[in-house]
Amino acid sequence: MPRIPSFAELAVAPGAALDLLALALAAEFRDVDAVGAIATLDVLGAELARAAGRTSGAPDELALACGQLLGVTHRFVGDREEYDHPDNSMLDVVLSRRRGLPILLSVVYVEVARRAGIPLAGVGLPGHFVVGYFGVVPPLLLDPFAGGEAVEVDLAQDAVHPWSTSAIAMRILNNLVMAYQRRGDLGAAIRAASMRLALPAERSLRVEHQTELRAMQARLN
Repeated sequence: MPRIPSFAELAVAPGAALDLLALALAAEFRDVDAVGAIATLDVLGAELARAAGRTSGAPDELALACGQLLGVTHRFVGDREEYDHPDNSMLDVVLSRRRGLPILLSVVYVEVARRAGIPLAGVGLPGHFVVGYFGVVPPLLLDPFAGGEAVEVDLAQDAVHPWSTSAIAMRILNNLVMAYQRRGDLGAAIRAASMRLALPAERSLRVEHQTELRAMQARLN
């Protein structure tokens, strides 16, 4: 397998793959077996492709096949005991433990589905993160944190939309900034905050992140 580019490289690369970006993000904090993580996603993707082949191909059946395989058969669910632990934001660890934050479990769903030819996308909601199949109206939503259950949300149609890879990475880093600060690991929080500046963002958000980073750096000094 060729070298996985660094987070800094992938953060500005058009069309960067979500799995590679999430693994590169995790590798900024700890050693990561990226080859093993990709292999796990490939195996799950092949399983899902076989399961999808046993459906009629209808959108609801394809989406629910994802939830059945990952949430029921392989028991990927949310970590309710240590919800904000940094490990729950690391894709390789989530794949190994089958526990994680909603957004990382959604990354698993999106990447496994992509390998099976099923177009799932991450969807940010107020205080939560799910995945959606946008080939139908309204989109079909699954909650990976709840084991892949189908969900309905009471939001305006334009509020439920696919998130970009960079937006997902930004939210993961936001979670890590807060998680590390709560644990008193200011150095790791500063690293996560610095990484946010590598991602595309509106000027007002970039200024906000720069201000927060300088405040953390001042505390460290």
